[in-house]
Amino acid sequence: MPDHAGGCLCGRIRYRLRGAPEFPHFCSCRQCQRSSGAPVVAWVDFPLAALAWEGPGGEPAYFRQEETRRGFCPSCGGAICAIDDDSDAVSITIATLDDPGALVPVSHSYPDSAPAWLRVKAEAPPAG
Repeated sequence: MPDHAGGCLCGRIRYRLRGAPEFPHFCSCRQCQRSSGAPVVAWVDFPLAALAWEGPGGEPAYFRQEETRRGFCPSCGGAICAIDDDSDAVSITIATLDDPGALVPVSHSYPDSAPAWLRVKAEAPPAG
């Protein structure tokens, strides 16, 4: 199983993930919109035990929002991850992966919170 690596805009926060990715999806909830400044965020889950922080900045800084810690780079502000309390998974922002095209979102959470002008297409990748 291949590793997935990624990091923030400035490169201070870097990570490596081992294991199978799960639940690649778009999210348009108001929390994601406000934390990213975008109408939609693409996420993918991995086992928390599969995550290793490797950059010179170590772990990201965290902002607590209800039962979730949202990880971001304290230097560039890049949104990197979200970890729910009592969860054994970490949600990674797909756009921070070194190869963001490797994972395709297959669903859209909170589509009714997306702006009316936004058109998001989430579907299973072609078989093959």
